[in-house]
Amino acid sequence: MKDIEINKQLPVITMNFEEVKASLVENMEKYKGIIVTEESLKDCKATQKDLAGLRNKLDTYRKDVKKEMEKPIKAFESDCKELIGLIAEVEAPIKSGILEFDNKRKEEKRKFADIKIFEICQKLNLEKKYADQLTVLDKYLNLSASAKSVVEDIEQRAEALKQQQNMDKVKAEMVKANIESALETVNLTLKTPLEYKDFEKYLTLGWDGPKIVREINERAAQIRQAEKAAEEMATKKIEEEKVSKEEVQIPMDLKPKAPEVPKEVKEDEPRLYVELYVEHNLEEMKILSKYLKDKGYKYIVREQGKVNPK
Repeated sequence: MKDIEINKQLPVITMNFEEVKASLVENMEKYKGIIVTEESLKDCKATQKDLAGLRNKLDTYRKDVKKEMEKPIKAFESDCKELIGLIAEVEAPIKSGILEFDNKRKEEKRKFADIKIFEICQKLNLEKKYADQLTVLDKYLNLSASAKSVVEDIEQRAEALKQQQNMDKVKAEMVKANIESALETVNLTLKTPLEYKDFEKYLTLGWDGPKIVREINERAAQIRQAEKAAEEMATKKIEEEKVSKEEVQIPMDLKPKAPEVPKEVKEDEPRLYVELYVEHNLEEMKILSKYLKDKGYKYIVREQGKVNPK
């Protein structure tokens, strides 16, 4: 390509800046110190309008000159962009081919990294939870990244995950031991024992040992309180049934008996009499009266009444 030859002249703008500035400074002096009051409001608005007009006129002049001076620059930019377009038109398919080749290389590097990650995870017996964290990093896909550096980095990350896995297992075993110990202790005071499976879900939620033990103690306290209430209720019911049974029980000597057939009294047997004074409550008096009648006794009530208390 032929070299570009440019004949450029730097734009030079001259104006009577100092003369205009001096005149403007002198003219602005008369506006300094103006205070807006209710009486001077109308005049102040007119003054502000004049100043705004002067300011806009000067700014318009600046824009017009700048626009005029930018014309050769814009024409130059347009010419350069046209030349660049000619190059880009030829470059595009080449660039596309290179990109396709690079993407293919990157995909090969991705597959290589995936295989190495799988092999190293198998070698270290990494569980899925930890193996899933060993992903392909963007730097593994760099065309400048060597296979050795990729493998070394994967191994280093995998070793760190293995250590984390071992630490988590030890921690989990300690938590399990704490849970089992807590369950063993509270179950000594419960009729309905708590089971380990009831608290496994808290491990998946990320609870630590002390928090789970507190949950066990709270659950045991609730069960203990419920069992105590049930036991008290059962005891009360037994006592009530016992009292009720005692209240309705009839003494053996007062239970109704089958009526006895009065013994036949022989006419020739000598008859005797006895005069008694009997004192008891009304019910017992009725029982005695019935008894005498059932036995065939003849008796006469000569006098009856209440016994005066001593």
